[in-house]
Amino acid sequence: MYINFFVIALALAIAIGGCSKNSTTGEDTTMPPANLIVSPSDGQSAVRLDAAIALTFAKPVDRAVVESNLHLISQAAMADSLCPDSTMMPHRGMTNIMGDSSMMRHMGQVHAARGSFLWSGDSTRCYFKPDSMMTPRMQYMIHMGKEMMQMMERRLGNMGMMGGHGTGMMSNDMMYHFATMDTTGSGHGHH
Repeated sequence: MYINFFVIALALAIAIGGCSKNSTTGEDTTMPPANLIVSPSDGQSAVRLDAAIALTFAKPVDRAVVESNLHLISQAAMADSLCPDSTMMPHRGMTNIMGDSSMMRHMGQVHAARGSFLWSGDSTRCYFKPDSMMTPRMQYMIHMGKEMMQMMERRLGNMGMMGGHGTGMMSNDMMYHFATMDTTGSGHGHH
C-alpha cells in the first residue's frame, strides 16, 4: 500500500511539473518512461484521424499478449445506448467504465476499434492501425489490459512510472486518453 501511494504521488509530481528545459542548455530535462512510450500521449489533443497507436518498448515483448490486450475505444462507443449485447448493463460513459472490469472487458470485445498490428523485427515497436479513420472531435481511450501489464512487468521491470491510469478493480490496467482533431474548420470564415 505504501509503495502504491509513493508511485501515485511521484507520478502526480511529474505530471504537475510537466516538461522543463535546462536554463543553461535549453534541453528538455524531463525523462520519458524508460520501459514504454505510447503515442498519442495521455492527454494529447488534435490527433490526426488516420493516426496509428504506437508503442515503443525498452525490450522485446510477447506480440500475442499485446495484440489481445490493446484496445482503442471511443467515447461514443462507451455511451452506446443501442448496444446489441443485452446481458450488459447500460453503458455509463468513460469515467464510470474505467473502474468496472466486466464493462472494460465488454468494451474490448464488442466496441473496440478493429485494425491491424505492424511490428518491428525485434518486437520492441508496435503500431496499431484502425481499419477506419477515427471520428473528429472525439475522446478516445487506449486501454492496455492486466495481462499485458503483467507481461511487461516480468520482461521490463517496474511499470509504476508510466503515467497512464486505471482505477478500482482496473488498477493493474493502463489507460491513456486523447482527443482527435476538429475537422469542421470552426473559427474560419465560410465563403
